[in-house]
Amino acid sequence: MDPEPSRRPFLTLWAATTTSNLSDGISLAAAPLLAATVTRDPALIAGITVAQRTPWLVLASISGALADRLDRKRVAQAANWIRVAAFMTLALAVLGDSVSMPLLYGFFFAIGTAETLYDSSSSAWLPTLVAPDDLGRANGRLQTTFVICNEFVGPPMGGLLFAFAAAAPFVLGASGYLAAIGLLALIPTATRDRRKPSEKPLTVKNIATDIAVGARWYWASPTLRSLSFVAAMGNAVSAATYGILVLLATDVLGVTSSWYGALLAAGAIGAVVGGLVAGKMGEWIPLGTLILVTNLLSAGSTIGMGLAISPAATVAFMALDGFVVLIQAIQVVTLRQQIVPNDVIGRVTAAYRSVAVGAFTVGGIAGGLVAKFFGIPAAFYAGGTAMAITAFAVLPVLNNKRLAQVKREATDPEEASGALIR
Repeated sequence: MDPEPSRRPFLTLWAATTTSNLSDGISLAAAPLLAATVTRDPALIAGITVAQRTPWLVLASISGALADRLDRKRVAQAANWIRVAAFMTLALAVLGDSVSMPLLYGFFFAIGTAETLYDSSSSAWLPTLVAPDDLGRANGRLQTTFVICNEFVGPPMGGLLFAFAAAAPFVLGASGYLAAIGLLALIPTATRDRRKPSEKPLTVKNIATDIAVGARWYWASPTLRSLSFVAAMGNAVSAATYGILVLLATDVLGVTSSWYGALLAAGAIGAVVGGLVAGKMGEWIPLGTLILVTNLLSAGSTIGMGLAISPAATVAFMALDGFVVLIQAIQVVTLRQQIVPNDVIGRVTAAYRSVAVGAFTVGGIAGGLVAKFFGIPAAFYAGGTAMAITAFAVLPVLNNKRLAQVKREATDPEEASGALIR
C-alpha cells in the first residue's frame, strides 16, 4: 500500500486482527481437544460447530445494525472483551476441573457472537481507514492473515499448549484479545469518525427499523443478491464435501493420517497464495470474468476431488480450490465495500452473510444424504455441478459490463446515497 496518512490506522487494525485470529486459531484446536476429555460422543462434539455458527443465523443482523449505529472502534473492542471473558471463564473451569459440554457450547456461542460483532464492525470500518484504490490489497492482507493464523499457526500452537497444560491455550488466547483491544485504541478518532453517528436512540424498535433498512437495501440490489447466491452455493458445497472429506480420504483413497493432514494443508496453502496475488489478479482480470473463472475452477476442483484419482491429484485439486476461492472472496468483499454506502454497510453485509453462512447447514445435511444413498464421490460430483450451473446462472447480472456500471454508479454521490443498485 502506498505511504499515506491512512497507512498507519490500517496497519494497526491489521495487527489487532492478527492477534485476534491467532487466538481464534488456538481455540480451534484446544477446545475440541478439551471436549474430547469430557465425551467421546461424535454428535455432542459436532454440536460445538453448531453452537459457533448459530449466532450468524440469529444475531448477525443485530450486529450489523450496531456496527452502523455505534462507534465501530468500540464495537470491535466490545467483541474482543466478550472473547476475553469467554476464554478466561473456560480457563478457570479447566483449573477447577468443572468443564462440561454445556459450558463448551456456551463458550463457542459467545465466540460466535463476538465474531459477528467484530467481523461486521471491521468490514464496515475498513473503507474509512484506507483509500478506495487500496481496498483490494487491504482485504487481501486481512484474508491471508486469517488463513495463516486460523489454519497454520494457531491450531498447532493450541495443540502444543493443551498438551503442556490444559488451561494454557485459553489463558494465552485471552491475552491475544487483550492485546487487540489495546491496539484498536491506538487508531485515531479523526479517522474513526468519518461518518455521521446515528441520532436515533438505541431502542429495540429503532434497531428493528435499522435491520429492515439493511435487508431492503440488500434485496433491492441484484448485484448483492447474485453475489450472496454464489457465496451460499460455495459454502453449501464446501459443507457438503469437506464435511465428508475424511471418508473420501480413508475409505476411497485409502490414505494414512499423514496424507489426510496433507490434504487439509493443501487447501490452506492454496488459499494463502491466492490471498497474496488477489490484488494483482483483480487489476489484470475484469471482475465479471474473474468471478466466472474462479467459480468454474472451484467447481472443477470439487468434481476432481470426487474422482479420487490419487492422493497427489486430490492434493492438487484442493490447493487449486483454496487458491481460487480466496481470490474471489477478496474481490467480492472489496466490491461490496465499494458499492454499499458506508452508513448502511454493516446492516447490508449482515443480511448478505445471513444468506451465505446459513447455507452451511443446508449443505452439510444435503452432502451427508447424497453420500449415504449414492456414495461418497457423488456428493462431490453433485456439488461441483451445482456450482458450475450457478456460475452461468448469475452471468446476466455478474458480467463485466454490469459490474463496471454498478461501480461507476457507486462513485457518483447521488447514486451512492440512493437505495438501489441497478
